[in-house]
Amino acid sequence: MPACAVVMNMYHTGLGIARSLGERGVNVIGLTSNRTAFGNFTRYARIVHGPDSREQPEELRSFLLKIGQELGNRAVLFPTRDDDLVFLDRFRNELEAQFSLVLPESSVLKACLSKWDTYLWSKQAGIDAPNCWVVKHHTDLQSALHEVTYPCVLKPISSRYWRHGMNCKLVGGRKAIGIYSKQELIEAYKTIAEVDERVLIQEMVVGADSCLMITACYLDRKSRWVAGFNAQKLIQFPETVGIGCIVQAVDRSELFEPTVRLLQAIKFTGIAEVEYKWDPQAARYKLIEVNPRPWNQHRLGAACGVDLIYVAYCEHAGLAIPPIRQSVSGQKWIAEDSFISSTLHLLTHRNARVRPLLHEARGELIFGIWSLADPVPMIACVIGQIVPGMLKSAVRVIWAAVKRTVLPAHSLRRKRRIYARETTASR
Repeated sequence: MPACAVVMNMYHTGLGIARSLGERGVNVIGLTSNRTAFGNFTRYARIVHGPDSREQPEELRSFLLKIGQELGNRAVLFPTRDDDLVFLDRFRNELEAQFSLVLPESSVLKACLSKWDTYLWSKQAGIDAPNCWVVKHHTDLQSALHEVTYPCVLKPISSRYWRHGMNCKLVGGRKAIGIYSKQELIEAYKTIAEVDERVLIQEMVVGADSCLMITACYLDRKSRWVAGFNAQKLIQFPETVGIGCIVQAVDRSELFEPTVRLLQAIKFTGIAEVEYKWDPQAARYKLIEVNPRPWNQHRLGAACGVDLIYVAYCEHAGLAIPPIRQSVSGQKWIAEDSFISSTLHLLTHRNARVRPLLHEARGELIFGIWSLADPVPMIACVIGQIVPGMLKSAVRVIWAAVKRTVLPAHSLRRKRRIYARETTASR
């Protein structure tokens, strides 16, 4: 009996993994700590509610070990967040007895999750990358200020540092901050230091979001290239430092060679999403980051004949890797929930960016949530997320209109009445 697959978290990435494998008849278990997540309603996975890798790692360890015993065979375990990677690495020795983990070795994982280590490896491998400065304490900032150029980007050394507890709220939900002056850097660091003193300052590669390119690939357990494809970010939110909302499959095969060179230098194995940005001043692509796990838009690979999820499953389940028939589809992946909320936000603020957003949402689309063969996740998203979001937007718009018109008029009438009473009294 073929090994089943266990997917951690049922959002865009997890739902896509369940569909990639479930469509091929693989038995999929969707592990979720959020009972309202839209991916919980897919027909391609059996959903199991359990602890969260970020908030309850010890409880999740025990929970997974129990699931592993019940399954009776070595299931293939897919992480979908950086916190999942850290969790799996922490309990690797215990979990590997019952699961085949789709993640690289500990030292390799560290090199990918630390943006500073990734930068050092890029230099060693001869890969172009923006200049970086690491700040581990506020005293390091003073030294960096003498070298930093503007504009630059302030980032966590590891993305997960800004996501724990109240940290996400304190940094405004951002994964990076654009900086345009020395004073702005000093002020931004004061705020961020309340969350974590460790930050990375990275030279900003100037250019539109459409200059961001992705090389997605799979390297086998001997760090040999198996397959890959390219994609281009067309729209992301927030702009410049956000998450891809509309991403299109493209042909940028020239990025395969530096990607292989970097990943093989660190002895990488598994699924990787490597991000570059075109630098018009230097006239070349520069490495931005390495993501050592499945990510939101991985379903574009299947459209290009390169389903990295199924390739990974086959190797970890001991099956023959299917033939790769790569092509460039030109299809676009779109996150409907982000697209709708962003469109409403831009419309209510009369932002001109709504035109390019709507323009890019045309063509042959792969939806992050909607599927004719698996429609319930989208229905759940509409009921539980999109409609409440639209109602909140409507309330904000109405309240803004009230403040612009009704309240000033009411205040003026009140002032006139007070003035009239005072005038009458003085007579």
